[in-house]
Amino acid sequence: MSVLTSDGATLRAFADSVLRAAEESAEEVVPVILAVVGGILTEAQPGTIALQTEDDGPGQLWATFAGRRMVFRYNSMTAMVELRDDRTDGNPTRLFGRRALPMDIVNFFGALRAEGPGDR
Repeated sequence: MSVLTSDGATLRAFADSVLRAAEESAEEVVPVILAVVGGILTEAQPGTIALQTEDDGPGQLWATFAGRRMVFRYNSMTAMVELRDDRTDGNPTRLFGRRALPMDIVNFFGALRAEGPGDR
């Protein structure tokens, strides 16, 4: 298991792993993963983005937003990106999928910005 820590390279590796896992539903997943990766890139505290790779599928992307550590993971069974607060198990805090409106994603990441300045 490796951990990438360069923000741009890490986000690219995460998006690539999700798109490979979503091969059959890529048409639905591409806009979602682009929006989520864009939100992470603009709102995560610099230097806090890390990818924990897994042997059996896409990795888990960790990032900190306004002091809150979160993990993003693609679920190939539901074709959704799951978000959890500082944990990898249990029910997701938030789901991002094809039925998510673009404004839902924008509002989610915008609310994180409003919570606090973090280490920007």
